Amino acid sequence: MSNANVRDYAKSGYGAESDPTVKRTRTMCTGCHNRCGVVVYSKDNKIVKILGDREHVFTKGNICGHCLSQRFIHEDESRVIYPMRRVGQRGSGEWERISWDEAMETIISKTKELQAQYGPESIIVGQGTSRSTNDWHMRLNHTLGGHAWGLAPLHVCLSPVIIPNALSFGVGQDTGADLMARFRSDPFATNCYVLWGISPHCLIEQFHVMRENQKKHGAKIISIDPRFNELSNIADIVLRPRPGTDGALAMAFMNVIIREGLYDAEWIEHWTYGFDELAQRVSEFTPEYAEKITTVPADDIAEAARTMAKYAPSQFYNYLGPNCMHSNAIQNGRAITCLIGLLGPVDQPGGYVLNPGMGVASEVELTLNPFVDLLAPESKMIGAEDYPALPVLGGTHWPYGVWNAILTEKPFPVKMLVFIASDALMCYENPQKIEEALLSPNLELLVVKDFYFSETAKLADIVLPTSTWSEIETTEDERTEGYFIPARAAVEAPGECWDDWDFILQYGKGINPEQWPWESHREMLLWKLKIMYGIEMTWDEYIASDLIEIRPHLLAENRDYYKHEKGMLRADGQPGFETATGRFEFWSGATAEFGYDPLPDYTEPAESPVSAPALSQRYPLVFDSGHRLYMFFHSAWTNIPQQRELYPDPFAVVHPDDAKDRGIGDGDWIEVESPRGSITVRAVVSDEAKKGVVFTPRPGWKMDCKELGLPGHGWKGSNSNILVPAEPCDPHYGNSPMRSTLCDIRKSSERSADCRG
Repeated sequence: MSNANVRDYAKSGYGAESDPTVKRTRTMCTGCHNRCGVVVYSKDNKIVKILGDREHVFTKGNICGHCLSQRFIHEDESRVIYPMRRVGQRGSGEWERISWDEAMETIISKTKELQAQYGPESIIVGQGTSRSTNDWHMRLNHTLGGHAWGLAPLHVCLSPVIIPNALSFGVGQDTGADLMARFRSDPFATNCYVLWGISPHCLIEQFHVMRENQKKHGAKIISIDPRFNELSNIADIVLRPRPGTDGALAMAFMNVIIREGLYDAEWIEHWTYGFDELAQRVSEFTPEYAEKITTVPADDIAEAARTMAKYAPSQFYNYLGPNCMHSNAIQNGRAITCLIGLLGPVDQPGGYVLNPGMGVASEVELTLNPFVDLLAPESKMIGAEDYPALPVLGGTHWPYGVWNAILTEKPFPVKMLVFIASDALMCYENPQKIEEALLSPNLELLVVKDFYFSETAKLADIVLPTSTWSEIETTEDERTEGYFIPARAAVEAPGECWDDWDFILQYGKGINPEQWPWESHREMLLWKLKIMYGIEMTWDEYIASDLIEIRPHLLAENRDYYKHEKGMLRADGQPGFETATGRFEFWSGATAEFGYDPLPDYTEPAESPVSAPALSQRYPLVFDSGHRLYMFFHSAWTNIPQQRELYPDPFAVVHPDDAKDRGIGDGDWIEVESPRGSITVRAVVSDEAKKGVVFTPRPGWKMDCKELGLPGHGWKGSNSNILVPAEPCDPHYGNSPMRSTLCDIRKSSERSADCRG
């Protein structure tokens, strides 16, 4: 398929809306976490057109490119559509087709055998991108004898955003949680938006509201990101800190706000704890001092701090950039959360709205995940001794410890891995160690369930086919705030692809049928509605519904503010927050229990020009793998022609000065090298990059795209995680420094064999 044919394919389907022979299906895309509403037009089990659903209560017709590509994905002959079993050596690429019955019998019998011989901890289920199975994944782990998530990349994703809020507010919520409801309830109440390490594709509906509020009502937008991203183009203030120094920047903001008395004294006195200690802690973090650390000009720091305070209420969107992928991640996040608390009052229209609870993932009746001491030896959580905050606050093993446990059988043998929607070789840091573990004879069974033969699936013993979002009718409520929005299958899945729900059900039923009494995913979904929300309906009633109201208190029209004043945040019904002091805690005893300073503090990234001056002589640039692309989601979809034609080659964004110093021109193939290894990518020479920083996207371009004649680069060729260490990492949570480690670049004389995959 040529580039022209790709565009023709995308344009085809005109007139489908008015063709009476074409089926129209309203459903939901689960290609990423946004859960956008879509309308799929199909005929003879082929998708002929996809449109954004303008009637969708949240996304209102907004969709992105990889949603449109579902047409191709549904028909793609490269998909895995039958269960496959390895017949040669691991990684040899030799497979035979087997039945689902044979696959499940192998998986279940091996699970029971290993449980009896080595204990239930010897089987670990790993989850990557959630395709609506978070709660069921936790239930399956419990059935197998494990806890919480088992294995998930929560040391670098999502949980480190939630944790600082839980420690400070007593409310465990995503900083970006409830965003759409806030816009719908009072879209123009916000006077200042602080966009910290986040890109517009995470803010589809909100982006338009922010822009309108800025133009019509004078709202201010502050963009904080080392890379000059799309939001920076519309921002009133743009700050570009050195990666990993966000905590120092937040401390400097607090210094200005406290020193100039720009806070709400009544809020501080009645609803916060540790203000005097905080004021003392941030007193040294003047804008001038922070400039030396962050490289952000002192005047810009002061201006941004004053703007946040002057234009209150301010709404914060700090996401993975500052909070997750650094060796100082948790305290970076704590500093930002304390900044939000300092700018209070919180939970007001237009400001930071609290949303108590963690959704269904915290419901024991659904997940069967009891609240146990995950640091106790009997919990068998790998990494708990060295990184105690991770199992308790993240509910997962430390991933690097899992690979070592396979190889060394310490602290106990890990004999079986089951990956659902997870390409471990592309997902985690130091994939060199992962490959060694997955090829080890100590690992007796590796199962991967995914759409394609991913890099990890190529090393598996059994590969299971997966239905995509246009082919399933399961959904989740965690990203739809007050509603359950039914998904509907627009087309039948090819071959013998199964929904993840069905696999988890059959796996769980094979181990403990009493915990999995349902016969289908439909029964599971209806039971969930009944047990979680008291809603009883038939499947026909469910599928005929557009919106099912499940949490009325979260709906925009029912929005409750100032919940801390009304006793709505504490289990005892008293005013205040669910913390030890009953207040928002600048000084947090809960934080200290995990080994951190109870006050927010700043430490240098473990591998930086400041903390490792000798190493920086060899690797003088900072490496940041946080660049996001609209057309891909993590490492997925680089084999899809409609997406790959926009980004045909892996690349790194390099500042013109850094490129010139090394004789690198725009479009040249270059090697990006760290102490761990090197990757080969094309150079994009642009002022978009901060001087001294190299940015790469996450995908890695692992798969080839036959339609466009473009090669795959495997997990070795351009996978940014090759450059990232597992240690040193965050001292108590284990976050790896995917966005703040050292590297250098040089022009590549020739592309390596590995680069071709």
